[in-house]
Amino acid sequence: MKTLQSSIFWKIYAVSLVVMLALISLILFKAENTLPEIAKDKYKQITDETVLRLKAQLENILTDIEVLGTHIQNRQFFQEEDTATLTKELEDIVKLSTFIDSGTVISREGNVIGYYPEDLSSIQHYNLGNRQYFQEAVRMKEIYISDVLQAGSNRYIIAIAIPILDEFEEVVRVVNLALRIEENSVLSSIIQSIELGDGYAYIVDRYGQIISHPDKNRIGDVARSNEVVRKALAHQTGYEMVVNTEGVEMYASYTHVPVLNWVIVAQVPASYTYVYFESFQQSLLIFSMVSFLFLSIFTALYAKQIIKPLQKLSKAVEQVAKGNFHYRIAETDKTEVGQISKRFNVMTAYMEEAQNSLEEKEQLLLEQREFLRNVVNLSPNFIYAKDREGRYTFVNHSMSSFYGLSVEDFLNQTEKMVNPDIEQVKKHEDEEQEVFRSQKELFNHEEWFKNHNGDIRWMQTTKIPLINSKGSVEQVLCVANDLTERKLAEDVIRKTDKQSVAGELAAGVAHEIRNPLTSIQGFLQFIEPNHDEKHFFEIMLSELERINVIVSELLFLAKPQVEHRERKDLRKIFQRMVDLFETQANLKNIQIETHSPNQVLPVMCEENQLKQVFVNLLKNATEAMPNGGKITVQLYEDEKGSVVVKIEDEGQGIEKERISRLGEPFYSTKEKGTGLGLMVSFRIIEKHQGSIYFESEVGKGTTVYIELPKDEA
Repeated sequence: MKTLQSSIFWKIYAVSLVVMLALISLILFKAENTLPEIAKDKYKQITDETVLRLKAQLENILTDIEVLGTHIQNRQFFQEEDTATLTKELEDIVKLSTFIDSGTVISREGNVIGYYPEDLSSIQHYNLGNRQYFQEAVRMKEIYISDVLQAGSNRYIIAIAIPILDEFEEVVRVVNLALRIEENSVLSSIIQSIELGDGYAYIVDRYGQIISHPDKNRIGDVARSNEVVRKALAHQTGYEMVVNTEGVEMYASYTHVPVLNWVIVAQVPASYTYVYFESFQQSLLIFSMVSFLFLSIFTALYAKQIIKPLQKLSKAVEQVAKGNFHYRIAETDKTEVGQISKRFNVMTAYMEEAQNSLEEKEQLLLEQREFLRNVVNLSPNFIYAKDREGRYTFVNHSMSSFYGLSVEDFLNQTEKMVNPDIEQVKKHEDEEQEVFRSQKELFNHEEWFKNHNGDIRWMQTTKIPLINSKGSVEQVLCVANDLTERKLAEDVIRKTDKQSVAGELAAGVAHEIRNPLTSIQGFLQFIEPNHDEKHFFEIMLSELERINVIVSELLFLAKPQVEHRERKDLRKIFQRMVDLFETQANLKNIQIETHSPNQVLPVMCEENQLKQVFVNLLKNATEAMPNGGKITVQLYEDEKGSVVVKIEDEGQGIEKERISRLGEPFYSTKEKGTGLGLMVSFRIIEKHQGSIYFESEVGKGTTVYIELPKDEA
């Protein structure tokens, strides 16, 4: 009785009952939704197999008919004039063939000159020349299978017209075989052998007329209004719910027989899908009643085992709450409650130990905090933090001494107080607000800090969001690494490199110009006595043009260019270059195919410089295909937000080990190339904060990718 009076018992019982009812409800719900679907899929498999089997049987019959027709065409007896011979041949065919019920022999003029069986005696000498099946067989000179026809004897038939040809391939007569749909044992057995319970299968011709049906009274009915029949006549195959002529919902599989243009449908009642669920529901009800009885007994026994240990645990918790960390619980049993008691004793021991050492840890924490503060202050880098209002919340000694202030003078002040450059202050405020908004790090590759004395420090700054436990950014931590010494060293190296490059360019220019000049000199000496040789002059002009190109590209490299960048649509810039090259490309049997999006691809650029890059790359692509081909160009925006130009040719390709050297001065894969065009192109793209790289496979072609930053303004 004490167990039944316990609130724990009733809580456990209530929770268990709710869980059990929830599980049963869930199972019932899932069963109601899944079992009909499973049954539906099962019957789909059955009806699909049925229509496929019927289709295969019809195709076999069609094959047999074609074989029979070929046999008849090769029989010389059907060219005989003797009526008895023709009748005997027809009788043999009807008796031997399981799918032929009657036959006639029709003359070229359309008159019946032979028949079998005797029930066709009424059409002896009857003219059938106006029948479609006769006309089609004569016209095509091939075996023709008709649609469902209603014969004069009020029976439905399918006519098989077989033209008999003479040695000149002319039709001399037609053998007409008939398959009587209602009487034919083969066609009836195909449908009658289908076992679908209350379901059934039927066949429809191309006009929607029922050819075969378990209910023979339905043969000849027009079923074109049936949805699945219309879809199958439209050469579709599927499985869906329909309502039959009796108003019963059915799941039907349907398919189309291509050669005959017939339709096969197999269907079962939709109510079949709920049979499994109703059976499962009854079993689940019995299971629920047994589970309810078992749950009641189990809850009473289990509650009794845990109530007593819980009372001891409750008393111990009360003692600990009063600050008595020496209190321990005597071991009860090896159940989960007993394990909790052991854990409780361990916990109180830890709490007692923690209380004794808490002051020592607090003191150690203060010492570590002071140590970290000293480490930050000793760093030569600028380390500082700001809140959302732009006020300094932390500054190290390196930064405060650079501005000639104390750390305390910085706190709660804004950057306007120490930085004389108003534009830079505004830039820093925008960057920090962006960090607050995006909660992502921001990296400044290079910037300078200037104090009131005019001293400058070059810095590489990383701005990091400090996110609190609620997921919001309270402050921005800024770490600025001093690059001043490195900048000075880079200036010295840059000057040395310029001198070295100038020497290399001078040597390269001398080498490249000497060769064409030698050719000019030699040809001039050669044509001195033979001035009428015009092609020598063409060679000299070509070499002079080459010198002009080399000098122009060297002038671009050596002479600083005045840039005027504007926001442009990259699609329009590139299309102008394609229009320029298209005529020249057509002369070389080269097609240029361009793909670009409908939306604008804006870039901030010097238009003429980008045109020079595109001219160089398109020129290289056309020269790589001396025998013609296709250049495919794609302009798009990638997932990084960059604007990409992809130029793909079908040339000879470049070896992988040579790709890494592209862009070097005087290195080229062409016989008379200087490499300066690509070098200029690389430099232009770099000045536009972009990148250019190559992919190539020998024998297949080369692809160039140009990535430029999208202008978001």
